[in-house]
Amino acid sequence: MRLIKLYSNHETFNTVNFNETGLTLIIGSKTNQGSTYNGVGKSLIVELLHFCLGSNKNNEFEKKIPQWEFSLEFTIDNERHVVSRNTSTQSVVHLDHVQIKLATLNSWFEARLFSIPDGIPGLTYRSLMPKFLRRGLKQYVDPRDTSDFSEYEMLVRNAFLLGIDVELISKKAAIRSEITKLKNLRQNFRDDPLLKEFYSGGRDADILLSYIEQKVQELGKKKDDFVVADNFYDLQKNADILAASIEQDKNLIFLWRSAVDNISASMKEQPDLSLTRVNDLYGDLLNNFKETTLKRLDEVTDFHKRMLENRIARLSSEKLRLIDSIRKAELALRKKQTDLDSELRTLSHSQALDQYTALVSEISDRSAQAQKVRDYKAIDFEYSNRAADLDVELGEEVKKTNSYLEDTKSFRERNFSVFKSFVSEFYPNSPAGISFHNNEGNNQKRFDFDIKVENDSSDGINEVRIFCYDLTLLALRQNHKIDFIFHDGRLFANMDVRQRAKVFTLADKVVGNLGAQYIATLNPDFISGMSEEFTSDEFQRLIVDNTVLELRDDSHAGKLLGIQVDMHYESK
Repeated sequence: MRLIKLYSNHETFNTVNFNETGLTLIIGSKTNQGSTYNGVGKSLIVELLHFCLGSNKNNEFEKKIPQWEFSLEFTIDNERHVVSRNTSTQSVVHLDHVQIKLATLNSWFEARLFSIPDGIPGLTYRSLMPKFLRRGLKQYVDPRDTSDFSEYEMLVRNAFLLGIDVELISKKAAIRSEITKLKNLRQNFRDDPLLKEFYSGGRDADILLSYIEQKVQELGKKKDDFVVADNFYDLQKNADILAASIEQDKNLIFLWRSAVDNISASMKEQPDLSLTRVNDLYGDLLNNFKETTLKRLDEVTDFHKRMLENRIARLSSEKLRLIDSIRKAELALRKKQTDLDSELRTLSHSQALDQYTALVSEISDRSAQAQKVRDYKAIDFEYSNRAADLDVELGEEVKKTNSYLEDTKSFRERNFSVFKSFVSEFYPNSPAGISFHNNEGNNQKRFDFDIKVENDSSDGINEVRIFCYDLTLLALRQNHKIDFIFHDGRLFANMDVRQRAKVFTLADKVVGNLGAQYIATLNPDFISGMSEEFTSDEFQRLIVDNTVLELRDDSHAGKLLGIQVDMHYESK
């Protein structure tokens, strides 16, 4: 893939035309009044290229430059294409003038630019593009950086572009991930309140399970013997009514028996005062009474006698009535007692539905507890077996990796020597290289991977390391069809004049041989001193003739967009 032209639907935009091969330089100039090169749009070019090449939505573009459409012309396998994307409708793009979704565009690029094997997490077209089109300050700190979110992603993406077996990397990561999942699953079970209490008490799982299962059996037998009475509460209510009625009847019978006893006692008492008894009491005093008076006493005595006889007859009749009532009440009482006994027998064998439900619920809870312990035992057993299997797999992967490193030693040395040869152009007496060593640690890293230039005292050495590494990836052409590198001006800020001159000399030589592109944005002061490092013809050919655009801050028209817009668009 080579870049041809970046342009816009707004006429004020300063179109960027890329040289077909070799160097393409974009200079950001300042006027006499200007105090900085920033703000003219050099770094914005990088963001616009990513924007046209399918990056995530850029909110600053949508907010600050709505309805701007940017287009990028490019070639893949010598076929010319154009992609256009509008800042206000960023989820869709036009590829060769046909509207498609953004995801479709990225899939289209991925199929044509990278040979990504199936089933390798972390490898996508968009995750690999920053290796050729670095964006933001962070990606100019470490040459291995690819906007990674993990060491695994950093490793697998760089290894892929260096021709290293990424399946070894993916396999270890997958095994370590599975081990982590098993540990988490086991821990989740242990965090369950039942099992947490069990473990904190130092109890044995088999003993706990046996105890719970015994309880479940006991409760199950109780459930089987349980007789549910739908009218349990009616039966209970009737029994309570009968019991209360029986108690009332007993009290009434007691009162009646007491009344009979009182009547019997009353009937035995006869306060009989006959006329003879009167004569005995008063003697001669009666002689003083008139005959008529005595006659009347005799009548009173007769009257009293008749009253006594009537009282006895009445009491006797009342006694007989009470005895009859007692007999009937006792018959009714025996009937009620029989009914109550029947109700109580029914209640003794029957219970309420809610009691049955509570019993079933308890059985369910206990059974769930038992199953939880069984599940944990199974997980623990499976964890133990699987962990042992995974340990074996990890061991086998270590062996495979060692064999792979031994078998591919010459291949790696040949490829990595490209990087060393580039570094030697800058530091001929400094050891340098790309290292891959087997990592047997408890992590997801298959390899310890580093890019080194052992000359820490030199200014700009890290920038040289980045340049040489990116140029190496371009030159190796491992698993990709990208034929350009784009470096922002920040790469050159800490380099001395000699290093910058060497960058462009070496880049021109390498991309010339490859038929590729080296694109860079520069400040004028990065160039001014380099003329001393070149002959006039070399300076003209390398720098002057390859400068395709000069952006200035003396007017809005001199800036990339042709207007003044303040945006915070860079990836940090």
